[in-house]
Amino acid sequence: MAINKTSQGGGVIIITILVAALLTLAPLPDQIRVLRPEFVALVLIYWTMATPHHIGISFAWSVGLLMDVMLGGALGLLAFTYALIVYFILQFHLQIRQYPMWQQALSVFSLVLLLQLLFVMIESHTAGWSFWLPAISSMLIWPLIYNVLRSVRRTFHVR
Repeated sequence: MAINKTSQGGGVIIITILVAALLTLAPLPDQIRVLRPEFVALVLIYWTMATPHHIGISFAWSVGLLMDVMLGGALGLLAFTYALIVYFILQFHLQIRQYPMWQQALSVFSLVLLLQLLFVMIESHTAGWSFWLPAISSMLIWPLIYNVLRSVRRTFHVR
């Protein structure tokens, strides 16, 4: 019997999204809560770029709806924004994968900033200096998230 080293990786993708959701739900002091990166969005961006045939708009919508329920926000807001982010990544994943890390980080910054902008528009928040912080922290942590998830993808042979 031959051992099959290829893995579809659906379980690995779901586990990494659950870990990202737990990081999003982890309590932080009020002073640094505004600095929290959008972990779930970052993981969705990575897996959409790496395996576009696994992650689709409906999957992102489902993850967003689950996050809406877990965070107690407006139902459908994260679902819509995650689906929109995954749509953009699906359209441009071949180009973004070829970018150097700093350009990928800037792409992540713009996508998370779009997410923050939709929050401000829909939930009628005022946009102060803290509006930029999740996008900036997501951009800064992107190289780490990318390398960790790439290592996970290679270890578990996610194709």
